[in-house]
Amino acid sequence: MSIAWLRSRASQKVAGVSCALPPNGPSAFVSGSIHRHRPFGGNRLFDFQYASWRSLSNGSIVPNPGQDLLRPSTTSIEEIRLKTEFEENKDIREYLRKWQQTHPSQLDPVRGPGTLNELDATAPWVGNMLNDNREAHDAGSDTLRAADEDVSDFANTADEGEGIHDFLEPGDLVALSSSDGVLNLAIYVRSVCKQQQFYTKRGKWRIAFNRDIDYVIKGFAPRESVLPLYPHFPDKIAELSSEMQSAVEGGVPRPVGASLLQMIGDFDERVKELYQANAYRLDRIHEIVADEYEKSEFTLEELACNALEIDKDQLDDAILFTVHKTACQKPFLIESDRSSPFTDHYLVQPRRVAEVLDKVTTWVHEHQEYLVRAVTANDVPDFRNHPLQQFIQKAQRLIRLSRKVRSPTTMASVGPTAQRFEPGQEGKPMVYREVLTEKFSTTDRMIIEYLQLWCIPPRRMTSGALRAAGSHIMRATGMYSALDLSAGSASLFLQELGVISPWENLRVLNQFLALPGHGVSNRSEKSWAEVQEASDRLNTEGLIDRMAPARVDWGNLPVYCVDNVDAQEIDDGVSLERIPGSDDTFWIRVHIANPSAFVAPDDIIMKYASSRIETLYIPERTYPMLPNSLTQGNFSLASGRPTLTFSAKMNLQGEVLETDICSGIVRNVIYTTHDKVRSLFETSSDNQLDTLTVGGEFPQHHGRDNLRTSLSSEDEDTFHTLRKLMLAFRDHRRRKGAMEWPSTMDIPVSVSAGNAPLKPYNMEVTEGRYYLGDPIIQLRPRKVDPHEVPDYTKQNLISTLMNLACWVSGKWCAERNIPTVYDGTFYHPEYPKLTNENMSEYGGQKWLQLASPKGVSSSSPLQHVPLGFDVYAKSTSPLRRYTDLMAHYQIEATLRFEREHGRRLDANRDGAFLPFSREHVDQFISQSTWKRSLIRGVSSGSSQFWACMLLFRAFYFGESPAP
Repeated sequence: MSIAWLRSRASQKVAGVSCALPPNGPSAFVSGSIHRHRPFGGNRLFDFQYASWRSLSNGSIVPNPGQDLLRPSTTSIEEIRLKTEFEENKDIREYLRKWQQTHPSQLDPVRGPGTLNELDATAPWVGNMLNDNREAHDAGSDTLRAADEDVSDFANTADEGEGIHDFLEPGDLVALSSSDGVLNLAIYVRSVCKQQQFYTKRGKWRIAFNRDIDYVIKGFAPRESVLPLYPHFPDKIAELSSEMQSAVEGGVPRPVGASLLQMIGDFDERVKELYQANAYRLDRIHEIVADEYEKSEFTLEELACNALEIDKDQLDDAILFTVHKTACQKPFLIESDRSSPFTDHYLVQPRRVAEVLDKVTTWVHEHQEYLVRAVTANDVPDFRNHPLQQFIQKAQRLIRLSRKVRSPTTMASVGPTAQRFEPGQEGKPMVYREVLTEKFSTTDRMIIEYLQLWCIPPRRMTSGALRAAGSHIMRATGMYSALDLSAGSASLFLQELGVISPWENLRVLNQFLALPGHGVSNRSEKSWAEVQEASDRLNTEGLIDRMAPARVDWGNLPVYCVDNVDAQEIDDGVSLERIPGSDDTFWIRVHIANPSAFVAPDDIIMKYASSRIETLYIPERTYPMLPNSLTQGNFSLASGRPTLTFSAKMNLQGEVLETDICSGIVRNVIYTTHDKVRSLFETSSDNQLDTLTVGGEFPQHHGRDNLRTSLSSEDEDTFHTLRKLMLAFRDHRRRKGAMEWPSTMDIPVSVSAGNAPLKPYNMEVTEGRYYLGDPIIQLRPRKVDPHEVPDYTKQNLISTLMNLACWVSGKWCAERNIPTVYDGTFYHPEYPKLTNENMSEYGGQKWLQLASPKGVSSSSPLQHVPLGFDVYAKSTSPLRRYTDLMAHYQIEATLRFEREHGRRLDANRDGAFLPFSREHVDQFISQSTWKRSLIRGVSSGSSQFWACMLLFRAFYFGESPAP
């Protein structure tokens, strides 16, 4: 639905609004009861459909009245001859073959050698077969998934190691999802022009993308078995037919793929047999594997073993797919992560949630039946005490109360109030006031929980029955007749009920992440409470430094900690140490915070960190991987704090002469900002555009007390020398294949609710409320040339130094065969590689022919092509990233071993001395990839949410001049 059309249907006045901020510009508001306007009047729509049916049915056109229908034609005579011949010989194949010779075959979906298709070989390939309702779509879900083929090819390489190494290979069996929940089997054949081609079990070629792939079985058919299909598959971009209900599919001669169809059929039959043999348990799979009150997480193997009560060594591809297919029949109750076709993570809702969904949908059905009887006046029951009827009446009261202070809009959000508050006004720190209304009964809370689960992104409640129930509840209030009643508009309903605030960012309520503080998971809340208790205990009892005997005291060596003004945790600093007697050789030392020397890897704090993967930053708050009470008071870099220092001895020609890693203590710490360092190299600051703000004046951040606003000439000289070294080192990396491209546009958005942070929303709501006042939102856009390749030694010198440190870390570990999380890249094997030599060709149609490097993580060293490194291991952010902590643990164990034994460790024979085995690292990579992707999505989606909220208030309510 377009925004313009929504606006055109909305009432321009709101009855009874006294405190709501008046609209500015086009109306997008909902009155107490909104009426839907029919786009057509009378029978015009019916007439149009009838005419279309007459013209298009059977693929023919109704002849003109003046046409002579009795005059014989050559075609009709030939058809009579063929028909006569067929009646004599009864050979249907010969009849059809001759008939084909006299009729155009442009619409024949089968092409290639040995076919009768008359299309020239150079003609476009058009998928002209009906999709039989098999084309996948979101079915009400707005799951944030990757595009068909991510056009931002470099986004993955910017987040080193965040991608997945697995890719489809010819012969892999996949299950393609469909709108009706049926999984359709197909075999991957190849990729052409970044379109993935499959051979389906119905004997068609089919174009599908990662979003369509629900399941993958590697190596199902031999690679050579798909080669005979190539001549009948598109060798260029396949297009979608203009016909309705068509898919990008085409036919293949049956004999060509007969062996593959037999394999698919045998596998499908085996799956059916397994289901029939285990139907009793599989039909009850959720009841069997689910906990009563807590969400559960499984891999597919764990899910299968629990559901069927079998051992892991009894599993095979057919059993695993049968269990996965069965789980798909329990939508929302059992959900698999869809961030990639290769992820292996299942979230199972507790049985209590299943009971809530069942009870609410039952109430909805009873209410629907009541409405039908009320219309037909046939045995109308007394419905006044029904839970849903009581909820609807309460909802109507709360909605009317809300509309006295806030204007509802067709943008699925209420507008701001006209009343504002200053931080500290009336002795209260916040810029808004919360006014309680009515309490919710037990049954009210069940319905509210259902509505919350329905609309929380990524909105996985795709079952038609579940989605229809939510729409019915909204419709029954009679207050939303101008809206499409869906999960997308349900947030407006919850806002007007007083269940969520008008500015609530629902992305942080993601069921898979289960962030603490929101009541999404009792286990998550308990774990975070235990971690905070453990942190307080460590602070009280004191921390023991296991690396104390080996620490190097860096004394007066200046350590520059460069970060944002509002940064609370400083986990890195850089130094430049001059070599006596040399004018062009220096030690670059990168000092990193060192919690791993004080907290054991099996401590409850670190186990929690491994489950969280990394700190999540969003505009309104931070969800730390490690408790702030532990990091800020003990490990954030300051004078006298411990470090793990990564060093590289370099000359001004960019040559690395020596590398080293050691434990240390920093004394002379100097704090400054990225802007200050950037000003040393760039005098112009005209890249900042006018700041956009809604809700009042944004409070100024008070920098840290020890933040340097100016640098001495010696400090400036140090940064200029560091930049010269990094420029020369960049040339070395370019010779090893380093690639540079325009940076993505990052527009910082900030949120302030006053003198205290926004309180996390808790899903357990017992009472309605409305709000007076709104948070202050600020957007700081910058001028960005989308074609300019930035010089990071100027714009972000510290990032290039961190890259150097990660290379030193990876090199040091690789020389000792230490398993850790190495980051690198790989290329799609079916395309020529994109390199720094042919990057200029990467545009237009050539984009379809080249494969860009994609990020991958491994427990063994990998080449990182875009960075120009032969090995790379993240190690510079242990306070916010668990992969860095793992590297620190491995490195420190090695340092202790080498100090004790007087020789270099070789993990192939000395691996028992390391805290993490290669198998452990591999398991962590496998089980954390989906969560890293999800964290990235929530972070970017949250920034987008607040930016859209600012534009919504600026455009519709005139709180700021719209850009």
